[in-house]
Amino acid sequence: MKKPLKKKRVKKPPKVTASEVTHLVTEKFTETVDKVAETVDKVGKKVPVVGLSTKVASAAYHEAREQVPELLVASKTASTVIRQVSKYLPEELLPHQRITSVIAGVGKYVPEKVMTSEYIEKTVGFEDKFNMPLGTIEKITGVRERRYVTGDQISSDMAYEASKIALERAGVEPEEIDILIFASASHDVAEPATANIVQAKLGALNAHCMDTKNACNSFLNGVDIMDAFMRTGRCKVGLVAAGEVLSKFVNWDIETMEELGLGFSAFTLGDGGGAVVFKAAEDTGRGIRKTFFSSDGRAWDLATIKGGGTLCPFDLSQYYFVSHSADINRLAMRQIPPAMKSMFENTGWAFDDVELVVPHQVTQSITERIMKIVGLPVERAMITVSKYGNTAAASIPIALADAVEEGRVRENSNVALVGGASGFSVGIITVVL
Repeated sequence: MKKPLKKKRVKKPPKVTASEVTHLVTEKFTETVDKVAETVDKVGKKVPVVGLSTKVASAAYHEAREQVPELLVASKTASTVIRQVSKYLPEELLPHQRITSVIAGVGKYVPEKVMTSEYIEKTVGFEDKFNMPLGTIEKITGVRERRYVTGDQISSDMAYEASKIALERAGVEPEEIDILIFASASHDVAEPATANIVQAKLGALNAHCMDTKNACNSFLNGVDIMDAFMRTGRCKVGLVAAGEVLSKFVNWDIETMEELGLGFSAFTLGDGGGAVVFKAAEDTGRGIRKTFFSSDGRAWDLATIKGGGTLCPFDLSQYYFVSHSADINRLAMRQIPPAMKSMFENTGWAFDDVELVVPHQVTQSITERIMKIVGLPVERAMITVSKYGNTAAASIPIALADAVEEGRVRENSNVALVGGASGFSVGIITVVL
């Protein structure tokens, strides 16, 4: 009887992790960069940076695989490695290929009506109903006054007025705008995008329009989107405008301490608009340097206006802004400072290089605490909350406009735009003016 044939054991190549592949390919990639430098003058002007770096990474990957046969990784892993390694192409090799978004003009608008914190306290009945002294709002938040719209002024009006100033300072006509982004927590109508209304008021009829809406980080998200359009060659001149009319969402009929606690933050809200004109330009060191965004949707219900959507379409009591302020503040303290430190490092800035921090401002004390945790003097923060209150997404462009007008920043100043928003989200953009 014949003995059964033994199956021939095939020696399998050792498994190699994606990180090991990345390391090896990076070494090959670094060697290949020297070859790229020799030919960049010949092909650099015709080959996009991303495309060229990906090709070099791909070549390095295949070269590494030929030299080390056991690198039998799946094609999906290979493409991932190639994408990762392609980031290592030194920027200085192709400076003429890199495009960035440069701030060309900033503008702000705030309504004429001044609403003091003391007036709000008297109207709500701080002394009579709750035995709280006048001056409580300012003592807790630092907000002395804010601006409220009058008559039939709406969100698009705030953005429109600010945009006119920004365009004039940038030397740009409305017809030159390629993309217009309205970036606010409030808006004129549920449909269509308020950007269309701003476009019509400006006469920017050549612009593609859209809204970005992410509470107080709406403006920073809009800037990030604009930057992406410019870096990919789809926009040469762009406008990001925020227009907030938040006074419509304040509940003045407060009867209990619980209602006061939830509605207290609404008493800091103010109306206004801010706008920034961007131009695509060759990267010479100015413009947007780095961006960072994070979100934790588990905290979405800590600060809300629940009315106006499909959740509470008809309940008018849900059309007021309410906030669990202590919980939101804890999130801000925990998430914003480390993100700022990381962003400065990624931008290549030492703390002394940061000339101004332009933060979204809920209260003055929060801004001061964040600056202290980060290790920056509070004097380097553009604090405007005492005179404008919390203007949501408009707070950063309004403060930036003030900084320009007051001479606190100039061309080539290193500025950090820092935002925290209900949701909860963090947004940080480093920019050289």
